[in-house]
Amino acid sequence: MALTLLTLTTSVPLLSRIFAAAFPLRSRFRRPSSSISRFQLGFPSTTHRSESLRCLCSSSSSAASPMQFEVSTPNSQLLDSLLYSRAYWVTEGVIAWNVDVGEGSCYLYASRVAGLSFSEDGIDGALTFYLSSFVTTVFLNQVHSFSGFDFRVKLEAESGSLRTNVVEKFPHIGNYKPFKVPSDLEVKDLVKSQLAIVCFDAEGRLIDGTGLQLPGVLDELFSYDGPLGANFTPGGGVSLHLWAPTAQEVTVCIYKNPLDKSPMETCPLEEVNGVWSIQGPSSWEGCYYVYKVSVYHPSTLKVETCYANDPYARGLSADASKTYLVNLDSDDLKPEGWEKLADKKPCLRSYSDISIYELHVRDFSVYDETVEPEHRGGYLAFTLKDCAGVKHLQKLADAGLTHLHLLPTYQFGDVDDEKETWKYIDTSVLEGLPPDSAEAQARITEIQNDDGFNWG
Repeated sequence: MALTLLTLTTSVPLLSRIFAAAFPLRSRFRRPSSSISRFQLGFPSTTHRSESLRCLCSSSSSAASPMQFEVSTPNSQLLDSLLYSRAYWVTEGVIAWNVDVGEGSCYLYASRVAGLSFSEDGIDGALTFYLSSFVTTVFLNQVHSFSGFDFRVKLEAESGSLRTNVVEKFPHIGNYKPFKVPSDLEVKDLVKSQLAIVCFDAEGRLIDGTGLQLPGVLDELFSYDGPLGANFTPGGGVSLHLWAPTAQEVTVCIYKNPLDKSPMETCPLEEVNGVWSIQGPSSWEGCYYVYKVSVYHPSTLKVETCYANDPYARGLSADASKTYLVNLDSDDLKPEGWEKLADKKPCLRSYSDISIYELHVRDFSVYDETVEPEHRGGYLAFTLKDCAGVKHLQKLADAGLTHLHLLPTYQFGDVDDEKETWKYIDTSVLEGLPPDSAEAQARITEIQNDDGFNWG
């Protein structure tokens, strides 16, 4: 059969997105469903009146009538909480923020333990809302101080606009104002902390504050093109490399078996310029591991301890809870004739000669009765030359088809690959339901998270 198999994987252009699957560095943080926005409070987003305003607040957990109260906000600006990072650290020396400092001043704050908060001192009429796992305070009058930091540095507002290279990379903030970061700052260490930028007026009163988005400075300072994931050395042993520049601490937990609850070994990783690594023994081959990472998480405003698979995993446990330490160059894993497979591929004279057929791995054989039950829906069905599906592919190849694109060929985190755990629907039951009934959809919905379907 003159077919070439294509397996496409997602390419990630920016290093700032490499670790996003396990520890997302979000450029915009999702607004919690129970949060209270400026519009819900009754204040417009940019204009504020000096007279008393009537606010209506309602709780999503109560059906009672909205609570009413009156507050006075003379010439004040309603502040966003630290959850909404409206400033961008675009390069090592520049932070971009859409704020007018005027005669005031601007400071960068950092807290290694995520203790930043607006001080209660000087607050006149502050409202505190308890939103799921965090607390946010909306300030209805001038605030005089900001607390909980272990580092503070003044930023200088630069004249002019952002540089061309910055605007080209971040065109959506082209009209933001640049703030100069002192050149002697240890930026590589600061990005591991909770960060905030705060603006004060000429009298020292706090007029605005927000968190920071970091992709720009991370790309500039922590660019890396070396090995990532698990790499086996010819002389024995295995090295692990993880790109996580904002992490404060990384430990690898090694498990002998995929279902083990407790690791047989835990080892700290060492960091060099944002890349955490460790050299392990050859006995790790065939074991499983997860990373334990301490990192500031902007969606909770806390330093969290997270357990995650390796973003560059070569293999996973059946339930996708652990990363498999598999050596893809091991002779024990190579199918018969693997080394000579490339010699059997037909010659491609031009890319314009390619004719691609896209095929879902499971759908190819899951209902094919000419395939042995244990092979249905899996890769081994493609090895059966006499099954109906393979015969059909042979006919397509004879008609001019050149390439077969299989999908999905990667692990879906929400699908358990243990077939024994899957749930099914008796199709005869569905066939007996009225065509205009919603019961068929309801029955499918009941088991949709526990079936074997693995496409979305």
